[in-house]
Amino acid sequence: MKISDRTLGYLSLFALVFVFAYVALGMYEAHQTSVQTILVDFDELGSLQPEDPVVIRGYNVGSVGKVEWLGDRGRIEIKFDEPIVLREGTRIVDVNYALMGQRRIEIFPSKTGKEYGKDYIHTGIFEPGIAEVLRYIEDVNKQLTVVCEMIRVITEGDSTHPSAAAMFENVLSTVEGTLETSDKLISSLQPTLNHLFTQVNSASKELIQVTNQADTAVKTVTDAVNEKLAQAETAIKTLSEGANKANGIITELENDSTVHALLYSREMVDKLSELVNKIDTMVSIIDPKDIKIIGEDGKPVQLITWKNINLIGETAREKARARAEKGESLPE
Repeated sequence: MKISDRTLGYLSLFALVFVFAYVALGMYEAHQTSVQTILVDFDELGSLQPEDPVVIRGYNVGSVGKVEWLGDRGRIEIKFDEPIVLREGTRIVDVNYALMGQRRIEIFPSKTGKEYGKDYIHTGIFEPGIAEVLRYIEDVNKQLTVVCEMIRVITEGDSTHPSAAAMFENVLSTVEGTLETSDKLISSLQPTLNHLFTQVNSASKELIQVTNQADTAVKTVTDAVNEKLAQAETAIKTLSEGANKANGIITELENDSTVHALLYSREMVDKLSELVNKIDTMVSIIDPKDIKIIGEDGKPVQLITWKNINLIGETAREKARARAEKGESLPE
């Protein structure tokens, strides 16, 4: 079977298209498998858009992917063309790099620190650019317009607010009227005030006299009180000396052994009690009629006996002394 040139051309073209498609698909799949993405949150995005460049030290390393606003912050997706290692301390900045307000993401990687995980959401920094400055200038212009309007109302006034000059004139008129009224009132009260001042002056003189008299009376009373206090102090001093002497006597009595024995010895108290009991017994056995003493057996006791009484001759003591001088022993 013979193939025509036209058929051969079609087959060759189809083969080339198939080869090109296969190579392109392989390159796309290889690119997709090697893409690294991270998520970054910004307080403000400005004019940042998808496909804006991402650079590190001026070199393009990726692009901005999906951009979304979360209500209080913006979140972007960054796609890297090649794997990038991001560590703690890395700064991701949204900067304005052109006069027309174009923006890009600049990454300042850190060489130290712990490596971020794949699911970590980074926090970026927004730097205002020309567009933001122009917007701030517009806000300033609006505020200046409001201030100018306030100044115009203050100086010229409007349908509802009088000007500052008119308000000042009204206040000045009110003050002048008040001063004039006060002047008239003072003029009408002048005689009464003069009479009152005269009474106050007279009362002050009388008060000074009474004060002088009171000072004299107070001085007299003070002198009398001081004299009595001196006498009382002397009496207190005398009493204190007497009390010190009494304390000394009491201390001496407390330190005396005899007094201590009399006051605190139980034996002395027992002897005194025994003596009192004997005296009571002797008194009870005395017969007040015949003045005689009854013994324990109920018979009268002779207080005086003739046995030991020597009215004539030597006494027993003299005889004992004579025998002692002679060396004789006592008779048995």
